[in-house]
Amino acid sequence: MPKYDPLGHARRMKSVRISDVFSVKSKVVLVTGGSRGIGLMIARAFVQNGAKVYIVSRKKKACDSVAEYLNSVSERGGSAVSLPANLSSDEGCRNMVREFEKIEPTKKLDVLVNNAGVTWGDSFDDFPEKAWSRTMTLNVASVFNLTRACLPLLRAASRGNLDPSHVINISSIAGNPTFSHYGDNAPSYAASKAACNKVTQYLAAYLKNDGICVNAIAPAVFPSKMTYDYQLSDASRAEFTNQMHPVGRIGNEIDMAGTVLFLASKASAFITGSVINLDGGSVAIRASL
Repeated sequence: MPKYDPLGHARRMKSVRISDVFSVKSKVVLVTGGSRGIGLMIARAFVQNGAKVYIVSRKKKACDSVAEYLNSVSERGGSAVSLPANLSSDEGCRNMVREFEKIEPTKKLDVLVNNAGVTWGDSFDDFPEKAWSRTMTLNVASVFNLTRACLPLLRAASRGNLDPSHVINISSIAGNPTFSHYGDNAPSYAASKAACNKVTQYLAAYLKNDGICVNAIAPAVFPSKMTYDYQLSDASRAEFTNQMHPVGRIGNEIDMAGTVLFLASKASAFITGSVINLDGGSVAIRASL
């Protein structure tokens, strides 16, 4: 066997420029729940870095207005397209994909971001049965159904295991098995996010030979309608929420953009089946105390 030659190794290395490794320019991306909150942060990150992004949400007016805004701030040839759809059933997911295929000339999808989700809070005694079916359907079943419906498009876009297509599921630290507390009033949400993490692993294993990587982001608190209604509803609650995170603040659009762009680029081609805690240390540091 020949000896290891470091200079020979260096000469054989591919480019590791940021523009080559982390680029999402010209990629076709679909973001569910893309009209507000974390989904809007993600959509903007892609549009401002040259991707074509389909904004999917139930309300047409919301999709239209967000797409119009994102097109006004686009950079590097990026663009946004409104694609309203109801993803609460398998047929709804398939219908959305049929509409996508009608308007997307490439008939390919480089990145699917399963971000749409719902929560439900109530007391232990009054927590309703319908809260379980609603949260599990949208937060878990629709992740599976939409990924399955998009599979031919993801396969068509993949360039192999060095430049794969990507599925990115937005989970939550609420689904972490070490992250529970007595004051939690949304058990179906926490259970659904734990299930989302497992579905992520399942899909990663099933699609490993198709040139498709599947990973999840598990955020702590980020600005959204949900958090503005609860954790960020007034100054005292907002400060308490900031201090809940070991780094002393909640997440922002730069935190989310950096993570999702990494998971959508060549930089993450060797990562699949992972759940990344985007949480300011909330899981790892508190679990070690």
